[in-house]
This record gives sequence, C-alpha cells and structure tokens, in this order.
Amino acid sequence: MFQVVAISLNPALLSFLNKYCTKYDARWQLRSFPTIGSYAAAPRNEDSTDLLFFDAQDIVAGVEEKRLVCFMAPLALRVVVTNTLHDDVVLDHLDHFHAFIGESVDFEHLVQLFRNAERLKTLPLPALSRRILASFTHYPVFPAVSSKLRQQLADPTVDVARVARLLENDPVVVSRLMQLVNSPYMGFASETLSLDIAVSRLGMEVVEMLVLMLAVKGASATVSAKEHGQVMERALQFASACRTLAKESQLKRMQQDHVFVTSILSCFGQLLLLQNGWMLDDPGLEAEQTDSIRPDVAISAYLLTLWGLDHKLIAPLLTQHQFSVDAGSEWLVSNCLYLARLTKPQLQALPDDVRQQIAVSPFGPTLGLRR
Repeated sequence: MFQVVAISLNPALLSFLNKYCTKYDARWQLRSFPTIGSYAAAPRNEDSTDLLFFDAQDIVAGVEEKRLVCFMAPLALRVVVTNTLHDDVVLDHLDHFHAFIGESVDFEHLVQLFRNAERLKTLPLPALSRRILASFTHYPVFPAVSSKLRQQLADPTVDVARVARLLENDPVVVSRLMQLVNSPYMGFASETLSLDIAVSRLGMEVVEMLVLMLAVKGASATVSAKEHGQVMERALQFASACRTLAKESQLKRMQQDHVFVTSILSCFGQLLLLQNGWMLDDPGLEAEQTDSIRPDVAISAYLLTLWGLDHKLIAPLLTQHQFSVDAGSEWLVSNCLYLARLTKPQLQALPDDVRQQIAVSPFGPTLGLRR
C-alpha cells in the first residue's frame, strides 16, 4: 500500500487525487488536510507518507512550517502547487519540495508523479542511504533544458538538426558541450566544430545525459565551481574508463553508450551530498558492508528516480558493487562499471570462483584473465 497526503483547499486538486486513488490505483490511500498544523496534529498511522502535495497558492506557510513538512515526510516525493510562471516564486520552495505544479492540474503529470513516488519507495536502498536521504533539505529541480529535450526525444521522428536547434537556446550548455566533445574523454580523432556534428557523433542518449549533467552544474549555487569541477572530472574519467573497457570487450555500440551514460549518472549523488553540506570523505559515507552499494551511488539512483529517468539507466547503479553471471544486457552494463573500478591487485585478489566467472565473460580477455 502507498499513502498520498494533500495539504490543500483546492477542490480540483483534491478531486484529481481522489479519482486516482479510487478509480485508477486502489493501492493508494489519500489523506487530506486543510493546513500544515492539522497535518502535524493528526494521528500517525503505520504507513509512511510516499507522496505529498502542498498547496502554496491557498495556504501561506513560513520556513519553519515547510521544514516541519520535510521532517514529517522525509522520504516522500514532495510536490508544491505554486505559480510556475515566476521563477522567484518557484525558487522559494526548492529547499523543501522536489517538484512543482501549477494551479491548473494536468492529470497525466499527476499520474507520472504517482509512478515516480511508487518507484522511489520500492528502490532497494540500504538503510544507511535512506537515513542520509531523510536528512536532506535540498534537491535540484530537473533542468528546464533537459525537460524540453526529453519531450523532443520522445518524438520518434526527431532528428539531429531539431535537437541542435533546441540546445542553441542555452548558450552556456552548448559551450560546455562543445568543450566536452573535443576533450580527450570522448576519444574522437578529429576536432568537432559544429553542434549538429557533435550531436550526431555523441548520439541522442549520450547528449541527453551530458546536457543534464552540464545543466545541473550550472544551476547549483550552493556548491563551489571547484567542487563541481572535481566531481565532474572524476565522473568523466570513470565514464571514459568504462567505455574503453566496453569497447575493447566488443560490446555493441548501444551498450557502450549505455555504459558511458550510466557511469556519468553515478556522480549525481556526490553533487547532492555536497549541496546538503556533506564532505565526500566523511566516514559516515562508508558503505555498511564492503560488498554493498555505496551511499553516494544509492543517492544517485534516488535522485534519478525522483526525476523520472528510465529504469534501465538506474538499475545498473544499484548492482555495480558486485559481479553477476547473468547474461542480460542490464548486467553487462553493471559488470562493466564494477570491473572498471578495480585495480589489477584488486582483480587478482578476488576469490577464484569470481575470477573464473569474469574470465568467461566478455570482459575476461580484455582483462587478461584466462579461462
């Protein structure tokens, strides 16, 4: 069962939520309250809040009341109803809410929020990662340029020129993308001078994720440019190593791109930790067990799920801490990320049975392991 809470007097919003819970998905239970105070005073039930709507159009709330909402629903997908036409109004809510909608509610958007909340709750995250996530007060909003790009890429007839024309509306992202496509990380033999050629060379999926990475970098005001640069540098180094391993192991081009994109996405948790005041070398970020997922990677998976990214991009993040003998393409990506992190001594120190499994995989010959 899942629980949605609405702090609202808006009859249209409440009607939409009730319709979803009673007619579309009976696993969801709706609880509604006219004020934050009434929500705080209400008896708690055993189910945690998974999705929360706060109507800032009809209800005036100070910072302390918003913090109370975060405290009472720390792992819920929190959505604020506000005036989306004014950036300053939206920005005022970003420290306490993950998403925002306008007063005119779109039912399809509402359905997507329910689905994202369900995916968040069912993510197989370690207890340590959930405790860290519960302490966060700031989440970056999915960048506008990435939202427009996602809509455009959903069109099966989209071409390189249309994507390039869309990106041209954001000169900062374009300049960074061109700088990146001509960096050693991309491995192209000749210089790329045209945005159209850059999009064509990189491929749509890689462009989409690089734009997301660059747009988030430009949006954060709470982390220094130096800190961002260090995280991105490490992410690109890791992504380059992963793609090299994938290419030398003769994975298909689409799988190579998938490996590259997923390895870049794994860095978003570090950015989120920095934005919430954590130091990346904090001992509290050590995984509870050496063979379990690292908190920063788990947090990456949470943020990307919050944004509604495809499960195929997120799943390898949650399994890259181990090697699997499963032959599925999802595990190929996960295994590639796992192996790219290992030094030669670490590879040789693995148990014999694990090294034998790696030896018979597509990566074995590349890593010099004999069957």
